[in-house]
Amino acid sequence: MRTVRELRLAGLFAYLASLVIALLLSLALHLLLGGQGELGWEGFNAYGLLEGLLFLLAFTWSLALGQRATRIPCSTLLTAGLFGPRAAKRLARPLARVEGVEAYEGRGLALLYQEGRPVGLLGLSDHILPLEEVPSVEAETAVTELAPLFFQHPIVLVVQGEEVLGAVPREAYFRYLGA
Repeated sequence: MRTVRELRLAGLFAYLASLVIALLLSLALHLLLGGQGELGWEGFNAYGLLEGLLFLLAFTWSLALGQRATRIPCSTLLTAGLFGPRAAKRLARPLARVEGVEAYEGRGLALLYQEGRPVGLLGLSDHILPLEEVPSVEAETAVTELAPLFFQHPIVLVVQGEEVLGAVPREAYFRYLGA
């Protein structure tokens, strides 16, 4: 699972690589045409339009290729990494802490603690779900990286070291994505 910082850096590098590729291809065409292309600098001609069109096509193609290769969100790629997805800890909802099963009131999700350590999750089914069966991610993991986990599980725990910060339910994840 990648962090927000890693996705932002990948977006920056993919954007810059696309820009360099498009500029180099446009320069190559400019040199092939004998330097006659003028697009807004000193004049305007058909060669300049051809160079500009090649730049746009190469930039768009390399951006699409970069997005497929790095699997980063479109907004992160198009802003050159300025806007990244949220961290999982910002989308996580806090969970109630229960020291024993008898203290659980049956409303919502709760973490079952024994001897000061979390051991299970209450509220998803009729029984206690051990924490080993619930997927968990680090707090700085990008929210967009959680998609594969939600195909099999309705909830993902957000942890920082040994501490459980909260949980991201499937509904909150899809609401974040706008679906």
